[in-house]
Amino acid sequence: MNTPLIDSISGTRGIVGDNLDPRIATEIGIAFGTYLGKGPLIVGGDTRTSHDMLKNAVIAGLLAMGTDVIDIGRVLTPTVQQMIRKFNAKGGIVITASHNPIIWNGIKLMNQTGSFLSESEFQIYQDIRKHKDFTLKNWESIGKLTHYEYAIQDHIDHILSVIDTTAIQTANLNVLIDPNNGAGCLANGLLLDRLNIRYDMINAEPNGIFGHNPEPLKENLTEIMEIMKNDTSYDIGFIQDADADRLVILDENGHFIGEDYSLAFCVDQILGDCKDTDKKVVVNLSTSSVVEYIAKKHNASITYTKIGETHVTQELKKQHAQVGGEGNGGVIYPAVGWGRDSLVGIVIALKHLAEKKQTVSQIIATYPTYVMLREKVTLNTRDDVFPFLEKVKATFPEAQFNLEDGVKAILKDAWVQVRPSNTEPIARIFIEAASMEIAKILFLKLANVQ
Repeated sequence: MNTPLIDSISGTRGIVGDNLDPRIATEIGIAFGTYLGKGPLIVGGDTRTSHDMLKNAVIAGLLAMGTDVIDIGRVLTPTVQQMIRKFNAKGGIVITASHNPIIWNGIKLMNQTGSFLSESEFQIYQDIRKHKDFTLKNWESIGKLTHYEYAIQDHIDHILSVIDTTAIQTANLNVLIDPNNGAGCLANGLLLDRLNIRYDMINAEPNGIFGHNPEPLKENLTEIMEIMKNDTSYDIGFIQDADADRLVILDENGHFIGEDYSLAFCVDQILGDCKDTDKKVVVNLSTSSVVEYIAKKHNASITYTKIGETHVTQELKKQHAQVGGEGNGGVIYPAVGWGRDSLVGIVIALKHLAEKKQTVSQIIATYPTYVMLREKVTLNTRDDVFPFLEKVKATFPEAQFNLEDGVKAILKDAWVQVRPSNTEPIARIFIEAASMEIAKILFLKLANVQ
């Protein structure tokens, strides 16, 4: 197939047996070990079938550089982040391709705060990897490998020590959850049992053989939606992606409320609980305006960043903000940790239901209605992307513009964001409007500017 390897600040991703193999994983381990030194370093990953192959190759590279490794096995991505803090580690590596299809896997890098590398940290690591300035250790200086089996339990303990779940314990809620044979299978039962929740779980075997495409989009969730439409006993439905950092919510009727509204549902509860007078929210530029509505509802300010979890996290730290995330269903609650965490989202969403004593659909009905259109325009070469962005600006002369990440044109009742792909001659397009008809009209304007 010879597909190009995706190598960015969000990690290295590729197709197993095509462009991602143990040699690349070992090289990444060697380069990151050179960067971090003695460590220790936390290593874990989701349930994909290539987990052991890539993880062991990464660990071999780290040990060869004298870096001590704590292997926590198959876990959620946010669990690695939690264990970095627990063990005061110098960083972490996660073996995951997140929401990518089953043939993919990847390697993500974290710093000592338990968040993904900043741009400056990533550049230092990339320079080391590019120049291959490695000095392997001898037999008496190689790193030490230890194993830790209780990472997920510790992760759950920490969440429940931070969030008051008293109302959930007596709410008699019934949940249907789909971890899609991913890492969530390993944690959901432990968490929901602690919360005194009745639940059923589909695609519950943590074998990495996904029951459906792991991207938690509406078109991939027909199974759980159909079950909930035919069984009215459930109060809420949850879907996680493969490494369980993202969470999408279904209402009690099995209706897909959307990734952005799933984030808004949780932000609403967190800001409502917050006693601070200076409330702050941080999200990326492609996140729905519904989160801005929630922020205003709670007299909170909102800051927008470039797309990418690390950019949101860095701004959360800078602003000392109480909550943030991304419009893909990724809730970041700094009181618990510096990363998207579906377990946090589950607890917060259940708390919202328990305390409001309303259904999901009743709560969502109080929010303004927006529709999001995600499209792309294929160009001849990557060199054509930036002239295309200039044409986008000229197409909407009446707009206010944010140029932090491509071009975001903010119109009276809608917004349009166009940003270049990191790897392909493609312009990715995000459009939000009050109706799909308006969104499609705006897209046609963009499609015709080439």
